[in-house]
Amino acid sequence: MTSADRSTAPPATDSISCAGGLLLLDILVHPDELTTELRLTGELDCSTADDLRHHIAVAIDAHDPHRLLLDLSELAFIDSSGLSVMVRAHQLMARRGRRLSLCDPQPRVRRILHVAGLHTRLHITNGKAP
Repeated sequence: MTSADRSTAPPATDSISCAGGLLLLDILVHPDELTTELRLTGELDCSTADDLRHHIAVAIDAHDPHRLLLDLSELAFIDSSGLSVMVRAHQLMARRGRRLSLCDPQPRVRRILHVAGLHTRLHITNGKAP
């Protein structure tokens, strides 16, 4: 896939629902020339972490982004399983000489990142600027 193909590719979306139909996590993937954005809506916990892990691996393999941006502005909750996915994504990107950025975490999610000490290890931004 060329960089022109990546920039014009339509965003991919995937929703993970529980048996009752309640939306647990919605993942919208939007690649461009240098950044692949995954916009997360809902809750990232042990029931949805593997799905996000898969989406991240596919995004890295398919788009080889210089920056992987996880938009957390609509993520209402994260547990240790979700934190583990973010640490792993950080490691994958760092091995490639690339960057993972966490964008606009809601206060509850930001607090969990701070309590876990990940605010010192992961790149957290306000807004989508590099």
